[in-house]
Amino acid sequence: MFHKGSMSSGFRNVRALDGIRGVAIILVMFHHFEGVIPPCNPGVRCLKLIFGYGWAGVDLFFALSGFLITGILLDTRNANNYFSAFYARRVLRIFPLYYSVLIVILAVAAIWSPRPHRVPLPADQKLYFLYLTNWLVLWKGHWGPNILGHFWSLAVEEQFYLIWPLCVWLLISQKLARVAVGASVIALVVRIFWVLQTGPSQAIVLATVTRMDALLCGALGAILFRQTRTLNVLHQWSPRVAFSAILGFAAGVIWLRVTHGAWSVLVFVQTFGFSLLAVGFTALILHAAVTDGAGTLLQRALRNGVLTEFGKYSYGIYVYHVPVLLLSDFLIFSRLSPAWIHNFWFGVLCFAVLFAVSFFIAKLSYELFERRFLALKRYFEPSTSVTSSLAAGVGV
Repeated sequence: MFHKGSMSSGFRNVRALDGIRGVAIILVMFHHFEGVIPPCNPGVRCLKLIFGYGWAGVDLFFALSGFLITGILLDTRNANNYFSAFYARRVLRIFPLYYSVLIVILAVAAIWSPRPHRVPLPADQKLYFLYLTNWLVLWKGHWGPNILGHFWSLAVEEQFYLIWPLCVWLLISQKLARVAVGASVIALVVRIFWVLQTGPSQAIVLATVTRMDALLCGALGAILFRQTRTLNVLHQWSPRVAFSAILGFAAGVIWLRVTHGAWSVLVFVQTFGFSLLAVGFTALILHAAVTDGAGTLLQRALRNGVLTEFGKYSYGIYVYHVPVLLLSDFLIFSRLSPAWIHNFWFGVLCFAVLFAVSFFIAKLSYELFERRFLALKRYFEPSTSVTSSLAAGVGV
């Protein structure tokens, strides 16, 4: 889901993809932080409702991850050390921060008396070490919010990338594209069947098999991007597809909420809604990649320094921002008087402070801790393949 720095090679920088990553993490932070702003009037309630859909940032991360990771796998699949290089580099990027934060939080919770709320139960903690937390709700029938709950999306990605590199290695691009399309359709069919059987559920939101279509659509985008004959088509149609799919998702949500209520919105989102986001976000990513270097409004917006900075540190921000929020709630917000909690401007200030603190903790973590592991990637370069100008130099 998250990768280091700008997408750079010796020839160019694809900063727009860092900007897309920045958009994704900002959306996720909107979703988690909007609760500190009190719903003091209809306008604010409407804004909070919009912010609440920031969970779609995870879908954008999935699509971008599928695009970048599959691109790297395609460009290196003739390497002698294809598998070892990929997994070693992924471990160096993901594991140090993930396991450090996990161990520190669980250790503090173990010695804290009384034990803090919103910490995973001891019986569940082994699943966090195995990247299986997204299956908790299916196995146990419930999912309570906790300080490590957002790790579910990292679990989805790691499970997906246990299998996908083998598919890329075994199949030619045309067959791989068919697999990506077919498996995306399977994910949609499984979601529809599941909703028809049980209704909307959090298990559908978290299960790998029902969320893999965003990763697969991104993977399909990487395949199409590397076929010269499709570039002109992508240049012409990707913005139209992106606009139509994302607008279709928004229109469906608004119409169903107004006419049928929140329950019908959940049914739509957990069936066709996820598919629309997967297609729309992949088309957006493709458009940003195909038009790299152009002076379009979209390129200028995505290359904005604020977005690219958030994109650069997005993995750390994602890992840290929920602990920052819940620790703030436990240590500060829960002790405030109702007058402060219901004050709009105080809520806006807290919202901004949470953004800033999450960003700066992630930046410090990257510069002082994560970079030491990222430097070790030079020992695991693919040995015989020539990477494309887009994928070369991407920190994974």
